[in-house]
Amino acid sequence: MFNVSVCDDSKFDIEKIKDCLFSFSKKKHVDFNISEFSNPEMLMYEIEDGKIADIFILDVEMPNMNGFELADKIREYTETSVIIFLTSHDEMASMGYKSKALRYVIKMNLERDMEEALSSAVAEISNVDDKTITLHHYNDYWRIPYKDIICVTRISRQLVITTRLLGEITDNRGIKEFFDMLGDNRFLFIDRSCFVNIDYISQINGYSLKLTNGHVLPISRRSLQSVKQTLVERWGLEKN
Repeated sequence: MFNVSVCDDSKFDIEKIKDCLFSFSKKKHVDFNISEFSNPEMLMYEIEDGKIADIFILDVEMPNMNGFELADKIREYTETSVIIFLTSHDEMASMGYKSKALRYVIKMNLERDMEEALSSAVAEISNVDDKTITLHHYNDYWRIPYKDIICVTRISRQLVITTRLLGEITDNRGIKEFFDMLGDNRFLFIDRSCFVNIDYISQINGYSLKLTNGHVLPISRRSLQSVKQTLVERWGLEKN
């Protein structure tokens, strides 16, 4: 299942895009969960709440906030989501790549070119991140992509795993055992009882950090230096 957010101020064009998505889904046996937005600000509210799509399909020419401006804001929250730009004017195509857009589709050729763009998007997402972990609690089972795990916290004798799409899931394993089981450098301990997915950190301030879902978590004194060093390396910042 791939989550797709479509943002276009034309309802007619949104329906055409959805038709392309449905056609691709049927032909390629790929499932899409589609969210549609006619206002870029409404899409940003969703993103700020931690609801980040795998694929964003953005109209370039929208009032108040154009597609390039919207893409720049999206990139503040995710570097791995795929962005596909749509426009009626092919001369604007060269402007989109600073936002790391995957494809630029001309609306006149939507039915012809969208299939190739979606094929590339699905392939890129699958190649970048196909790791999953299976969780179970009593009679419930979940298969969770690593990229959907926001943070893991030990509360009392249980782990609380906060996910992007399924909310909080509990697990009976120890936190170090779970961390080692994931074995992925996107996860970082910020305290002996909590580790986070670096991709969801939006800000660090003193002894706390803010996640893209709005949660603020404390950083222990013991972990602060290593957390800062990791973020300096990952974000490409200059060390102060």
